[in-house]
Amino acid sequence: MPNGLKVGFSYELAILSNLSTDFDINKSGGSKNNYLNTRLADVYLQGNFGKLSFGKGDGAANGTSEVDLSGTQYLGGGSAHYYASGISFIGPGNQVLKSNIGNAAYNNFDALSRTNRVRYDSPSFGGVVLSASLDNGHAYETAARYSTKFAGGTKFEAAVDWLDSESLGAEINPNGVRVTNSRFQEYGGSASLLLPSGLNFTGMYKKRNRIGGNSKGNQGQSFFTGVGYILGRNHFQVGWGGTRDYANNNSRGNSYQAAYVFDWTNSVELYGSYHLITLDHVYDSQAGRDVNAKNINYLFLGTRIKFL
Repeated sequence: MPNGLKVGFSYELAILSNLSTDFDINKSGGSKNNYLNTRLADVYLQGNFGKLSFGKGDGAANGTSEVDLSGTQYLGGGSAHYYASGISFIGPGNQVLKSNIGNAAYNNFDALSRTNRVRYDSPSFGGVVLSASLDNGHAYETAARYSTKFAGGTKFEAAVDWLDSESLGAEINPNGVRVTNSRFQEYGGSASLLLPSGLNFTGMYKKRNRIGGNSKGNQGQSFFTGVGYILGRNHFQVGWGGTRDYANNNSRGNSYQAAYVFDWTNSVELYGSYHLITLDHVYDSQAGRDVNAKNINYLFLGTRIKFL
């Protein structure tokens, strides 16, 4: 197009079957039937002014919790809680609690993902890209990302965000009154440093303030710190993450983990990780008081095939 303008689109479908997030206590898994899920349906206009996107896609702040140069982020690293997030905790009396990994022990608060929105990303200003989006339900997100490479090959990346989910996901009756309210505001970010030797360091901190609703935990905080090493096609990382005050005030969740990823080819990755999840001072509605849940241990093994 004239003046170097580019117009494009992204359309992505997922075939879902027996999701790992559907596994839980006394529950063997999800549906036996496969079904399609439209993940992305996005049109964009890109030029010297930056990039303007319309449709279903990530909000401006999505990914700001997940800056990680170790190569393990989605394959056992800091975001591996997604794959087992539905597993509930067991209380000291062997009762099943209403708290699970994702809603109580560890959640990286990574903004709004795959929602209908209008998004703008600026050109890079010395490695800094600014982003903003207006999403469904009057939600709005802002973010800043920075990426640079120093002399000698050291790499550094960072991202920060601020967002308000407004009425996204809320049920509002004809009189304009909210029947349910899941509104929250969030800020924070993540950063990662990769040295020429392959040694790398990653950190994340997010705070999410929930506004209204019946939640007992209104000021959740989440963090992650990891140390990794890359040797050829091998990626290693040990990490510690946690979420505070999310299930209820004073609740304390922790995730201790070790991850390994092997780049078999450019398109095939093999991965494995171990996770120890703890949750203390969580409210038990049956007992009417806070309890310390029993620990959860799980292994996460698999392969990823990319069609490039």
